[in-house]
Amino acid sequence: MHNDGTKPKVAGFTLVELMITLAVAAILAAIALPNLRSFVQNQRRDGAVDALLASLNYARNTALSLDQSTTLCAGTLGVGCAGGNWSDGWEVLTQPIGGSVNLLTEHVLQSQSSAPTLSALHGSSTFVFSGQGLVTNMASSGSELITVCDSRGAAFARAVQLTSAGYIQASPMPGLAPDGQTVLSCAGA
Repeated sequence: MHNDGTKPKVAGFTLVELMITLAVAAILAAIALPNLRSFVQNQRRDGAVDALLASLNYARNTALSLDQSTTLCAGTLGVGCAGGNWSDGWEVLTQPIGGSVNLLTEHVLQSQSSAPTLSALHGSSTFVFSGQGLVTNMASSGSELITVCDSRGAAFARAVQLTSAGYIQASPMPGLAPDGQTVLSCAGA
């Protein structure tokens, strides 16, 4: 008590104020969590697309600058272009005439249940760029489409397309191929 006979004021929250604050926080979390999951899935998918696009451009530019064949193949270090899986990652290699194979770079995709899967439409697992930047082992169609899918299916998939002329492009919109008209499909979706 103070000298004037009044009780001192105690600073803090009442139980009702605390319960209202917790209720508002719970409502905001319920709204935000589904959006956060979708955001994370989009980032993983776009990260895989960007990494593949960068590796294809790197392989082509290396072939042009060194004027020798450069290979990008599915699989990870040690597979050596022996039919690896795009969903595991890929590596860029070069082999000078009469020389040994040189690993230039590799990209390993983390295996998680929510990780995107990559698949080649025509089954290509290797692309060999000539010193002129052309793809010398392209499928008979003249192009390959590598689709990046996740658990949400084809409507959220993106793709990277490579032509025998060495032209590389990624789909700007989910669900459609780089041409903007062909609808993508995902295996098992």
